[in-house]
Amino acid sequence: MKIMLISGDSSYASRINRFFTPAGYGCIHYANPLKAMDNFNEIKPDVVLFHESEYPRHWKLAVKFLRESFSREASPFILLVDTLFGEEDAHKAHFLGVNGLFSMEDSLENLETMILRYKVAPEVRKSQRLVPVGNTRMDFMFMNPGNLQLVNCHVLELSTNGAVLKVEEAYKTADLSTGTVLKNCSLKTQDGIINVNARIEQTGVILEITFLEGSGSWQSDVLESIEALQ
Repeated sequence: MKIMLISGDSSYASRINRFFTPAGYGCIHYANPLKAMDNFNEIKPDVVLFHESEYPRHWKLAVKFLRESFSREASPFILLVDTLFGEEDAHKAHFLGVNGLFSMEDSLENLETMILRYKVAPEVRKSQRLVPVGNTRMDFMFMNPGNLQLVNCHVLELSTNGAVLKVEEAYKTADLSTGTVLKNCSLKTQDGIINVNARIEQTGVILEITFLEGSGSWQSDVLESIEALQ
């Protein structure tokens, strides 16, 4: 996972690097926000961290420029703020496509928790050989066996072994637990619908699932969908 930090604070950049790099994240630091924006399309950052108080005139331009190429799911934009960042600015940030506000005084553990609301941890991606879906639209639907509600999800990452999903309405999955088997699920790709059963490996707004079995040539269909992403 590539984290792009845009900050003029070299000591904070060192903290970010020391915390995230050993956990498998790739950290890219820019002290110049204009150069960072020029490289959005080339680097394709999984997450952008922007130090608001260092560049108060640039963060709106940066998030607007990022959103021209990458969605909120593909590249979350997190503003690093201090206590002077007001409520009016917070509303503007949400409107422009900022995913979250993070206090510079808070712990980096909590920053990672915020990032993992939108992205997949490096160890999960490695163990399941997951491929990011990016801006390609893939949907996953299943019936919650506990409350019999239909749950719609957006696929974040995919492999022939399983997937990581972003749940659209989190309240529908609040009662699900690790190990729950989901039957007759539908993976909707650009080429059609793949029917498969799955087991939940991680619960929350971000669901991690392992595929069990499905109908027809589901494995080759999933593989074709992955190859189309690369």
